[in-house]
Amino acid sequence: MKKRLIALLLLLTCLLLFACTQEKNHEPTTDATAYTDLPTEPPTEAEGTETASSVEEITSSAEETTGETEEPTETSAVALYQLAPEKNSLMQSYVIKTQNGKLIVIDGGIDGEGRDRAPYMPAALRAIAGIGEGEYFEVEAWFLSHAHKDHMYELSKMMAEYSEDSNYKINNIYFDFPNFGSEEYPAANADMDFSKLQENMNKYGEIIGAEIKDGSTYYDDLNGAFINADAVAEGLSLEIDGIKIDVLQTWSPEDGTSNLNDTSLVIRIWVGEQSVLFLNDLGSIGGRRLLKTYGDALKSDIVQMAHHGQAGVNKDVYDAIDADVHLWPTPIWVWNNANKTYQIDEVREWLYGETFLEASEYDIVSCLYRNYPGGSTKVKVWDRAIAGMKIEFPYIVPERPMQPPKEEATDKPETIVPVEHDYVKEGLVAYYSGTRSMRDGHNKDSAEWEDLVGGYDMKITKNGDNYFTDEGLKAYNAKHMFPDAIVDTINGDSFTVELLLGDFISIGSNFNTFINSSQDQIALFRRNSEDVLELKTTGNGRIKIKGCLELLQNSLITVTYSQSGYARIYVNGELRGELSTVAGSLGAGDLFIGHSDPSKTFDTTYRSIRFYDRALAAEEVMANALVDGVVEMADEE
Repeated sequence: MKKRLIALLLLLTCLLLFACTQEKNHEPTTDATAYTDLPTEPPTEAEGTETASSVEEITSSAEETTGETEEPTETSAVALYQLAPEKNSLMQSYVIKTQNGKLIVIDGGIDGEGRDRAPYMPAALRAIAGIGEGEYFEVEAWFLSHAHKDHMYELSKMMAEYSEDSNYKINNIYFDFPNFGSEEYPAANADMDFSKLQENMNKYGEIIGAEIKDGSTYYDDLNGAFINADAVAEGLSLEIDGIKIDVLQTWSPEDGTSNLNDTSLVIRIWVGEQSVLFLNDLGSIGGRRLLKTYGDALKSDIVQMAHHGQAGVNKDVYDAIDADVHLWPTPIWVWNNANKTYQIDEVREWLYGETFLEASEYDIVSCLYRNYPGGSTKVKVWDRAIAGMKIEFPYIVPERPMQPPKEEATDKPETIVPVEHDYVKEGLVAYYSGTRSMRDGHNKDSAEWEDLVGGYDMKITKNGDNYFTDEGLKAYNAKHMFPDAIVDTINGDSFTVELLLGDFISIGSNFNTFINSSQDQIALFRRNSEDVLELKTTGNGRIKIKGCLELLQNSLITVTYSQSGYARIYVNGELRGELSTVAGSLGAGDLFIGHSDPSKTFDTTYRSIRFYDRALAAEEVMANALVDGVVEMADEE
């Protein structure tokens, strides 16, 4: 009996050993066995993988694994996003997602419809990062170009509502703003929410426990710490996950203090061999400094159009950049320009020789996307729209059709016509004669008004209502733009402009605008409801002259201006109004006579126009009025 029991136990042992041997020769067949091949810790997002959100996803991933070691994670394409919550808001915001998922932000603002909404950027950034509602993310670098709210207000709002539960972090903030209200930069713009940004940034610094110098603030420690005027010459360069970032220009006191747009950072990023130049809101003055510093080295593959595509840098800057692709952070009402208020039609014509209204592979326009999230703070809403705001690198576009050759820059004419009358000569920069529209005589069919002194010829918007007569330029309902040299003259330390008008008929419902710049850095106009002639200049008050309708008939209007001196208006040689001025350039981006807005039109003839690069004295103004015949020489006893 005992022997039989021992034999039975040996038989059972053999059977068990055989079964175990057979089990080792089979692949795992159950989900429970599959878990043994998972890594002990999930890969982080920085390694370019997504965290699974359910047991089913983990199981599916594990079942697809055929080896004991995990395959290396592939990096994704670098992408640039031109954000737009809706098509109506004037704002700018760009996000770059690197190959390993790091986020770089340039600006982030909204104006108009989204002014008082909750910030949309956290939802947009989570959608770009590919994560869900409330999940943690980091911004590796956030650049602020300048202190206008349509560029920095989103960051300010994010910091205002930031708490320990916000579940995101901004690792580096780069900006260089002037010390507003200081002797170096006394001026400030009315549409800045600058104090709110300071307050909210300091609050954010406290919450994250930032180290702050004694007696300083988080804002002060950041401002210009990495990006400053010295870095322009040195060429500050950063690299973030393979993205090279070059700071080409920051603000400079030499640009004056009247136009905050000219304090914009100019940044160029490199993704491999392709470059993207961000001009932000740079104006004509900052643009001229940029061109002088870099010249043809500005050449870039992609350019962000300055100041939303209008009244930014001048044509010669875009010619030097010579980009294949243009980014337009532009609202629909500026893009369409129905009232011809903005310079955007002219800027579009600079690019291809003709204006256009459609987006393409060459022109990516933020107000022409198919889908918008409407400023939503929900990630799933941004998920549906974000793909249409994205370009991936390398960005390959078809070869553009042959463009007409660019106009070669022409030098001043060799022969300048002597001024035929005995006007004041010293400081005379330009003279446009109504009876001699060309240097070789008077051509009533001309589309140019040639300058008889400096060779600074101006283009005329010639049509059935705007044309030359025997007396001068008949102006009714169009703008006529002066060349850059004249813009430079009025942006100088001092200037004089004289307008000799013929019969005058008021037409516009609100104003009659005689001479103006697109951003109103200078405006000479009649306020129709009060019959008041007004002069408005950047940073100053206004000169107002009552009862001007009769004064404007066949009259000479003279405006003299000196920085830190006086602005004055003379009518027919007689001083009619003055005010003291503040230091700084006017910062005008352009200059024109006439207006296309129906509320600002009039009917008159510009019989002559003169510009001086100094403020004429009262006796000189009277001397020119005598030559023009608007006053008579007093009889001597």
